[in-house]
Order: sequence, then C-alpha cells, then structure tokens
Amino acid sequence: MYISTPPRIRKPLISLQSAMWGILAIWLAYTILYTLHPSDTLAAFLEFVPGGLAVITLVAAGFSLEDCYLQMTLISKTGLMLLGASLLFMPFIYLTGHWTGWNWMAALIYAPASGISQELFFRAALLPVLLTTFKAKPTLALLIHSLLFALWHFPKVYMTAPLGGVIGVVGVTFICGLLWGKQVQHDRTVVWLMGYHSLLLITNSFFTWG
Repeated sequence: MYISTPPRIRKPLISLQSAMWGILAIWLAYTILYTLHPSDTLAAFLEFVPGGLAVITLVAAGFSLEDCYLQMTLISKTGLMLLGASLLFMPFIYLTGHWTGWNWMAALIYAPASGISQELFFRAALLPVLLTTFKAKPTLALLIHSLLFALWHFPKVYMTAPLGGVIGVVGVTFICGLLWGKQVQHDRTVVWLMGYHSLLLITNSFFTWG
C-alpha cells in the first residue's frame, strides 16, 4: 500500500528581518558600486554580485526561486500595459540626449548585463522581501522599492547632470519602479522585465547625456 508523506519544509537559516536588513545593506553597497563604476567591463560582471547575494539571502530566509519571481510564465495583458506605459517617457528622454551611434560592446554586452543585474536585485530580491515584510501593506512595499530604485540612480546622475536632469531621472525611475514592480508582482515573473529593461538600455547606448 502506498502511503503519501508530506513534503519536507526546509527551516529558514535566517529570519525575515535579518534578510530585509541584509538586502538593504547590499543595496547600499550596490549604490556605491554603481556610482563609482570602476570600468564598463568590470561593472558588467560586478553588478551581478549584489543581485546574486540578495537572492541567496532570500533563499536562506526560506524563499523559493518562484517567490523571487525567477520563473518563466506568460505575461498578461495588464503586464504588457504596465511595461508599455513606461515607454511613454522614452521619447522625451532621448530628445535630451546626444546621438553617438553604434557601439557593439555597449549594446550587446554592457546594456544587457546592466538590465538583467538590476532586475535580479530590485525586482527578484528587494521587491519580494519588502512585500513579505509589509504583507498587509503591499502598496507601501511597492513605494519603498520604487524609491530605493530611484535613489540608486541619484548619486551617479547628480555628479554628471544638471539639476533638471537629476530631477527628471529620479522622477522617471521612480515611476518606472512602480510600473515595473507592479508588472512583476502581477505576473509573478521577472524574466520579461529583464528582457525589456535590457532593450531599453541597448537603445540608451546610442545616446549620451550631460
């Protein structure tokens, strides 16, 4: 006779609170790394470290990869609309830039590496830990995540752009954080956003600002 046994539930190695503070500490280190930007080639590899460490931290706290939205599922119509809404800002951004043309390293290596690594940290680690911590207040979690996404861009753009550019970048990245975070939360996958964000940065590689 076959006797079914319940699945074994792995005991978390660290608490949710420890995971949240650990990921916030990683965010600070990630911000410093992004701001200093030692070189394009080095940054393309190093920027995967914060996201990887953050996901490992969540796994240690009992999260599954599915909880981190690291799964392939179909994108919904709502998800497509949320991603499409963020495209409305792009023409205004490109009008303020200067066309520089094709750079295959920037377009095919640096841009995808940055897009994927950003999503690995912000939407596959930071967003899930905040949504779980503020379980009763998902909107607050989404707002905090978006604010940290915008502030991550702030130091670097502050050093290279005029005040109007700083305000524009912080504002756009905050709104994109809301739209992108909502898409990932709704569809429970970060895969589509990794591709979408990479395509945006590939387009950005044809321009310079400042």
